[in-house]
Amino acid sequence: MKMRRMFVGVAVATAAIGVGSGVAVAVWSASGSGSGAGAGAVAQSLTITPQTPANGSLYPGGPAGPVFFTVNNPNPYAVTITGVAWGSPTSTNTASCASSNISIDANAPTTVSISVPANTTTSLLSINGVLDLSHSAPPGCQAVAFDTTMTVTGTQQ
Repeated sequence: MKMRRMFVGVAVATAAIGVGSGVAVAVWSASGSGSGAGAGAVAQSLTITPQTPANGSLYPGGPAGPVFFTVNNPNPYAVTITGVAWGSPTSTNTASCASSNISIDANAPTTVSISVPANTTTSLLSINGVLDLSHSAPPGCQAVAFDTTMTVTGTQQ
């Protein structure tokens, strides 16, 4: 009988501790409300860099040749270039080949679809059918590079 009373006493004491703990947890509960904030990123400009190919494809009176370039996209999101406007091309060696020997083809593309991943510089890209070398271009135009400004437009992917 003594053992039974002791067992009941221990059980009652354990239960009392358990109930008391539950009340203590409830006392320490808390809740609240408020608001958070965020801000939109500021779009950064793409940078177009001309690239001279190892072997030229332009020749006097030939078909319109390609323009080669890379694009740097510093934005944290991918961009698709959808449009391009062409500036006046120039010779990189006007002493042997005047800039008047190179022009933008009348049918040069103005719509494109070029995907540029976030925070990267692309590998070599090209757009065909852009540059025309004059039929009367002198031999001094051989191996001369020609640059043209490109103004591109695009959208976030």
